Amino acid sequence: MLGDLIANLDRPDVAAAVLATLDPNVADRIERRAAAAAMIAPDFIAGAVREFVERADDELWLQLLTIMRKAEDPGLVAIQAILGWVVADEQVTGRTG
Repeated sequence: MLGDLIANLDRPDVAAAVLATLDPNVADRIERRAAAAAMIAPDFIAGAVREFVERADDELWLQLLTIMRKAEDPGLVAIQAILGWVVADEQVTGRTG
């Protein structure tokens, strides 16, 4: 389920559907990060999620699994959490792109 969603995140329709489920502030920040990186949102979203999958430590995975276990749609909730963490990283580090 999560793997299928991740594999399809670079499709504009899938990325748009995910963006539509995010808090508007998070979605806006994701859009700005994509623009700052000279990327379209689907490519940015797919890259951010894939980077998480490759680099996340055990603590983040445990948090993500806990979030997913409680969710009705675990794949979507996982993507939402990851993108929220991308924005939180921006707020902590001051990064914008």
